[in-house]
Amino acid sequence: MNEIRRFKVDPHIIYSLIVAQAGTLAKAVLECVMNSVDAHATRLDITVDAKSIRIRDDGHGFRSRAEIEERFEVFGFSHKDGERIYGKFGLGRGQLWSFCSTVWRTGTFQMDVDIKQRGVEYALQDGLPLCQGVEITGSFYSTMLTSDLAAFERELTELALFAQIPVMLNGRRINRDPAAETWDHETPDAWIKVSDIGQLSVYNLGVLVRRYPGFQFGGGGIVVTRPGVALAVNMARNDVLVAECAVWKRIRKVLQEKSDARMRGKRTRMTEVELENVARRFVARELSFADVMETKMLTDIVGRGHPLTTLAFGVRRAMPLTVAELGSRIGERAHSARLAFVLSPQTLERFGVGTVQELRAALCQALDKSCGALRQHLERMQVADTLRVAVPTLSEHCEVLKPKELTPKDRAALVALESLAFDVGRALKDAKLISRAVSNRIVRLGSSDVAEAWTDGTKEVVIERGQIELMHKGIGGFSGLANLLVHEYLHDSSDIGSHTHDQEFYARYHDATCSGRGVLNQAVYRGLRAWVQALHSFKLKVSPLVARHLDEMEKAARESATASE
Repeated sequence: MNEIRRFKVDPHIIYSLIVAQAGTLAKAVLECVMNSVDAHATRLDITVDAKSIRIRDDGHGFRSRAEIEERFEVFGFSHKDGERIYGKFGLGRGQLWSFCSTVWRTGTFQMDVDIKQRGVEYALQDGLPLCQGVEITGSFYSTMLTSDLAAFERELTELALFAQIPVMLNGRRINRDPAAETWDHETPDAWIKVSDIGQLSVYNLGVLVRRYPGFQFGGGGIVVTRPGVALAVNMARNDVLVAECAVWKRIRKVLQEKSDARMRGKRTRMTEVELENVARRFVARELSFADVMETKMLTDIVGRGHPLTTLAFGVRRAMPLTVAELGSRIGERAHSARLAFVLSPQTLERFGVGTVQELRAALCQALDKSCGALRQHLERMQVADTLRVAVPTLSEHCEVLKPKELTPKDRAALVALESLAFDVGRALKDAKLISRAVSNRIVRLGSSDVAEAWTDGTKEVVIERGQIELMHKGIGGFSGLANLLVHEYLHDSSDIGSHTHDQEFYARYHDATCSGRGVLNQAVYRGLRAWVQALHSFKLKVSPLVARHLDEMEKAARESATASE
């Protein structure tokens, strides 16, 4: 005879479930916000300090002992369709218990919960004065720091930004009415605001579900579903069930259409999230080559963008395709000398691949039959996943030349560089772009396969010997050398091997080369004059171009002096 038995749950499993589902305090309180909405409250008040929290709403609360036993005491239950907006599983209230002992007041009842002391047992009391709605008083197990409180307030504000009832935190309303906001697009399903940057925050019925990376839809922004329009979400309410959610499929289609229209109408450079969106959709074959033909999805090591056609028409057959970290001197040298076509790591990330081999495979697979020539070129192209394999002859070695290794031409150039460096250092010091301690560096000549110049950041600047050929171009060449010296002087640490720059560096470089243009012009004039004098002293020939440029600058200097008198 078969006996029908029912599975039972050990109390320890319930305790583990309560603890395991807890995330942050803000997410635990968000569960209370959603429960208040489901209880048809018109307002929720939260008061919090370092030791305690108080949460009160004016909803219907627990209306009988039977409701408490069925919906407070039992973990996991089904609500009738349409009975509640958020609650489906009867698990959320336990999150708060992981952070504090709580006393719940509702109707004439009180429930005292302390899982740290009593585990899954709680004290139920009846016959108390009537309490409208639900009031929760919690005592934190650990005292909160001021920074913790600030983080809690920021997170809860973001999570409940468009909650359907007023949410007051320490007397201040933290949510907004989405119907009163200004939106870029409105559909029967949702309000939508788009942005070129950042993530896409998705709010289900006013509560944050998740954030999508901007590249997935070509931009960031906010999506808030309208009242009564619910997304299908997982049990933790932190992700959309995209495969089965018809609402999300409609919203996603609108997002991508609006993003595509925005990108087509752009006259400025596309943002990184837009480029990544196009690249990922191209390799997924959602976009054709005709759709992306002019899009500069490839970024080289110096930051320039290129369309895919560059690989067919802008890369010599012998040039391998490779990648190098930003700031790699070998990478930049190989790319500028056309020894290899060197991509930035950003390009691989944009296409969602880890190596150049994988990039080529993804591009070849995405190219359709109409792009046979480009595909064949890519398939035949040399590919190297490391720079050392692509250009084995280049070395990062940088060597300072010894005095006995200098030719008379080198010595004449060094005189000019010393004059140029002195004026550049003084100008940067006077502009307070560098300190006095590093404004007077020794200038030397060096030899390198990859660097035009380098510095130790304090005492010396080394100019690669090949750069002195710029002097034969007169004013233009000396201006280039002056800018090269500015670049090295602005480095306050060694840049041998790698020389990445942050935004502050670029701002200082702009100030030095643009704002101080007059000062640098004077440095160019003095350096050019010093070089011509040094050439005469070493009995070396001065080219007609250089002599003419010096005459023009001396004439301009005399006219300026006369005008000032």
